[in-house]
Amino acid sequence: MLLRASGASASNDYDLNSVTSNHIDPGVPHGQWLRALTEATIKNDWLALAEIRPQAEEAMGVQPTIDTLCVAAAFNGITRVADATGIPLDQSTADHTVELREQVGIARFSYPEKSTRYR
Repeated sequence: MLLRASGASASNDYDLNSVTSNHIDPGVPHGQWLRALTEATIKNDWLALAEIRPQAEEAMGVQPTIDTLCVAAAFNGITRVADATGIPLDQSTADHTVELREQVGIARFSYPEKSTRYR
C-alpha cells in the first residue's frame, strides 16, 4: 500500500514503530521535523508550531515545511470527517494491514481518548 511515490525510495529501512513512538528514528530525511510539525498541527499547539516552524524551515527549506503543514492539516481534517461520520476502515484495508496495525500499536488505539486529546 503506497501513496503515489512513497515507495520510490531505494531503501525500505523505515521503522514503522516510529509512528507511535517519538523516540524512534523513522528512517526518513528530516523525520524529527516532520513529526514535530505534524504533532503541533494536529494538537492545535500554535505556540509550539511558532517555535518549530522556523527551525524546520532552516533544516528542510521553506517549501517542504509548508508542504508538511498542508499534508498534516489535510489528513487531520480527513480523519476528523471520517471519525465524525462513522466511516469504518474498509475491509480490504483492514485485512491487508492487520499485522502492520498490531506492530505499530494502532490496534490498541482508543478513539474515545483521541476525541479528548485532539479537541
